[in-house]
Amino acid sequence: MNPVKDGHRATGLTARVALAFYWAVFLDGVLRKWVLPEYQKLLFFLPLPVVAYLYYRVLRNGRWPRHAILQFTIFLAVCALFIAPLQMVLGGYSGKYALIAAYGWLAYFFYVPLSFILGTELTRSDLSLFMRHTLWMGVLSAPLVLLQFFSAPGAVINVGVALQPSDQFRQLGSALGHIRPAGTFSSSLGLWMFLGALTVAVAYGWIDRWRKRKFSPLLMLGTGSLFTMLAVSGSRGALLQCALVLAGTLLAGFLSGHRRIALRASLIIFFVTGTSAILWPILFPSGFETFMTRWNGAAAASTFTFGVFGRAFYSLYGWIYYLNTPLLGYLLGIGTGATARLPWVQMPQAAYHWTGFGVWARESGLAVHLVDLGLLVGSGYIIFRIWFTIWLARRCWISASRYSDILPAVLFSFAGELILMGQVTVQGDVGHFTWIFLGLTLAAVRIGKIRPDAK
Repeated sequence: MNPVKDGHRATGLTARVALAFYWAVFLDGVLRKWVLPEYQKLLFFLPLPVVAYLYYRVLRNGRWPRHAILQFTIFLAVCALFIAPLQMVLGGYSGKYALIAAYGWLAYFFYVPLSFILGTELTRSDLSLFMRHTLWMGVLSAPLVLLQFFSAPGAVINVGVALQPSDQFRQLGSALGHIRPAGTFSSSLGLWMFLGALTVAVAYGWIDRWRKRKFSPLLMLGTGSLFTMLAVSGSRGALLQCALVLAGTLLAGFLSGHRRIALRASLIIFFVTGTSAILWPILFPSGFETFMTRWNGAAAASTFTFGVFGRAFYSLYGWIYYLNTPLLGYLLGIGTGATARLPWVQMPQAAYHWTGFGVWARESGLAVHLVDLGLLVGSGYIIFRIWFTIWLARRCWISASRYSDILPAVLFSFAGELILMGQVTVQGDVGHFTWIFLGLTLAAVRIGKIRPDAK
């Protein structure tokens, strides 16, 4: 793996392995729900050896990235290795809780280097390849999501073929008897992440194709798939995530300083949003009615001052409810979503007391670090996430304003929100999408300095 000089090169090993990882994440639910449900817990770790192989090749070739943020994360990872045994002894946990601690360590630290490797190794052609694959994933997903929405909550298409209830996947309800579809993922949160990624591919795809005056049937199909899945997703978070990507694309267009780029971004965004708003109740009346019922019901029951928007920002301040956490925390991994699927896990007594909002610490992407790692190392992980966000946001801003390259900002409008506020260490799909798209953003920033693609 040689250093990339011009931003263009045939698809290399890093890109091939990263794409294999991406598809493993995308097909995770298919294997776990309908192919090998009896091994669904093991299949969750399917992407892990793919990434481990990439790390091995990068280390063997002396291409391990050196970056202050990555080095700081490695320091936290070493600290966590010493903290976890102490947590088990002081908390009186049995030996099998070492599995929880090991999983927690993987969720926190294992995939972080992937972002920096992708940022160092990927080329401009690789980024385009990722966008095309995302569009193909969208085309494949749309029929399945439609079928799931119109099927009963307990139908095989939703819960899987497993006979044991513990191996089935019950999705969250939406309204009017409909569930929130999961698509090819094991949970609706996975589809939420994918819809954000697909919005990135669609938004930038239309701007780039307009510049080249060459429109792609795949892009048109991908756009229709995005609209279809959003229309029946029943997810307020997914809609807001996609809206954030479109807003980031619009802002990047104006930051570019080029009237043509700003005009393209503005017209495309307004056309997409306007057309979708008009067609939604016409083409998908059941999806529209379900979503509006869900939105109004959730808004009426919300304890937040600003409803869904207040809940969206809860992650940024929810950690203040957890300042009474023990200095060493409770147990690395105890706040992850994996503990909910293991019947033998006994949560700490504090988990049964109301401490803010939602499921104990999990609804706040930052507060959970205090629970898992304690006040000192957990605060360090919070600093890492904020540091990464600010550092990368500044470079995306420079790419748009100085180099007229809006791709980094479009990617950051998705990945930046996840690393700042997302449940990165709580839910596997969120973590996977975060580290993949942070890597794509880092690569886009590096490539934009070599040869800006805006004209």
